Amino acid sequence: MATKKSRYTLYLDESQTHKYNPASHKNEQYHFCMAGIIIADDDYAKLEKSVNILKRNIWPDFQKPEQIILHQMLILDAEKGRLDPIKYPEYTKFNKRVERKKIYSELKKVFVDNQMTIVGSSLCEDDLKRYYCVSGRNEQDSALVTMQLLLENFCHFLCANNGIGRIIYESRELLENERLRDRYYHMKLMGSMYMDKNTAEKRLLGIDFIDKDENCAGLQIADFVPLGFARDHAGMN
Repeated sequence: MATKKSRYTLYLDESQTHKYNPASHKNEQYHFCMAGIIIADDDYAKLEKSVNILKRNIWPDFQKPEQIILHQMLILDAEKGRLDPIKYPEYTKFNKRVERKKIYSELKKVFVDNQMTIVGSSLCEDDLKRYYCVSGRNEQDSALVTMQLLLENFCHFLCANNGIGRIIYESRELLENERLRDRYYHMKLMGSMYMDKNTAEKRLLGIDFIDKDENCAGLQIADFVPLGFARDHAGMN
């Protein structure tokens, strides 16, 4: 009798970073990263509970803190003084270092207390130009390359854990969503250098794009993953 396969979901987000060159007064060394968390569908309810506990601990004065959407960029905006306090009043507190330390401490608990695997793929766009003669900045090229590398690693994870899995990605522009969807299903059908098509067809399910406003716990935790990948790859603190 065949062993029942476990079902996993990879929650994905993306981020970019760059270095400022004071000599040329230009932004250089753009790094693009696609990263997130893999979690068993059976463990998702526990993750949701952990995220709601975090929100209640961070925003105890709000009537329904569970409805607040976690977003790392808004924390960074508050730190840098560029947050719109009218639009995001719940994030104004993060202009204080003590509040930023508190939320990251709570996030650490979520990562420690839940069984999840972090996976990511990052590339330097300058290297893409240098090695593959790509001219200009093309974020779509970066997304497609990182998607391939990530799918290979996700497929390897599924094989190692006798699982099947889908991807949930934070929604982008409609055309960008469709291009990524096309690339995903092309790789699922044809395979790649490190993922044969039979394995891809057997292990990979579908890909869905969800808006951040839908309050998906998996996507909100994934939101805090790619920037760290990109900054580490770029050699930034």
